[in-house]
Amino acid sequence: MLRRSLLLRLLAPVVSATVLAACQTPPAAAPYRGPVLPIQQAERGVEIFLPSAALFETGKSALNAAESGPYLDRIAQLVTTKSDKPIALEGHADNTGSAELNQRLSDERAAEIGKALVARGVPANRVRTAGFASRRPVASNSTEEGRRLNRRVEVVLLDEKVENITKGEPAGAFASAWDQLKALIDQGLVKPVEK
Repeated sequence: MLRRSLLLRLLAPVVSATVLAACQTPPAAAPYRGPVLPIQQAERGVEIFLPSAALFETGKSALNAAESGPYLDRIAQLVTTKSDKPIALEGHADNTGSAELNQRLSDERAAEIGKALVARGVPANRVRTAGFASRRPVASNSTEEGRRLNRRVEVVLLDEKVENITKGEPAGAFASAWDQLKALIDQGLVKPVEK
C-alpha cells in the first residue's frame, strides 16, 4: 500500500504535465510573407495570374526582374513540386498601339516568362507559349489600371486542380483572382470589359 501511494505521488506530476500539454493549443504558424498569387479554377485547369505591375511596362516585353523575381520563383516552386501537368503561358496586351505590335508584345511576353521559369528549373518540355494581343482583356482599356491588368501573362496548369496546388500551403499564399478584379471594379479603379 505504501509503495502504491509513493508511486502515485511520483507519477502525479508526470501525468499532470502530460494532460496539460495535450490541452494546450499548438503555437500559431508564422504568417506567410511571400508573394500572394491570384489563382482560380477554370475548366481547362488552374489559372495563376501574374501581377501586371511586376511584369511589363506599356510597349515593352522585357521583364522587370526585381519585381517579378519573387512571383516567378514561387510559381516555379509550385509547378515543379505540386504538378507534372503541361503549362500554358498566355501573353496579353492592352489596346495601346497597333494590332501587330500587340501581337508581337504578347508573344514575346509569354516567351519571356517561359525562359524565366525554365531558368528556375521548370522542364522546357512542359512549357507552351502563345500570345493573344489585346483580344482577351480582363478589364476595360479605358483606364490606366485596366490597361495595366490587360498587360499580363496567365500561367495555366492544364488539367490541374486548385486543391492540388494549394494543399499544404500556408494561409494567405493565394487569393481569388476574380475577387480581386471585382474589388477593383467596386472601388471604381477598373471598369468591366465592354461587350
